[in-house]
Formats: sequence, C-alpha cells, structure tokens
Amino acid sequence: MKPSEKFNRESRDAEKRASRHADEERLKAGEDPAVLQRENSIFPEEFFRNARISNLKRAIGR
Repeated sequence: MKPSEKFNRESRDAEKRASRHADEERLKAGEDPAVLQRENSIFPEEFFRNARISNLKRAIGR
C-alpha cells in the first residue's frame, strides 16, 4: 500500500471474516488443522527448525 492510500478498515475486516469462514468450512469438511495453520502462518515452514539463536550458547553456559 502506498503511503498516500487510506487504509480501508471495513474492507480488511470483511476479508478476514471471509477467510475465517472458509477455514471453518474446511475444518468441518475434515481438513487437517495443521494444514490450515501452515497456510495461515507468516513464517516459512522450516523457519524455526533452521533458526539460529545467536546468544543461546552464552545463556546455556551460565
């Protein structure tokens, strides 16, 4: 969105409602909740598995 564009809260709320409704219907149809969670996550699938925590070694050594 460009800085000059005004954010349309109603439109965004309607999109979120529609998405939640679609997810609910998929769950009712028996779809695996983990699949929906994966699709709705902002993080890539391997993000946390491959994450490096830079200060972990120092924190464990205390």
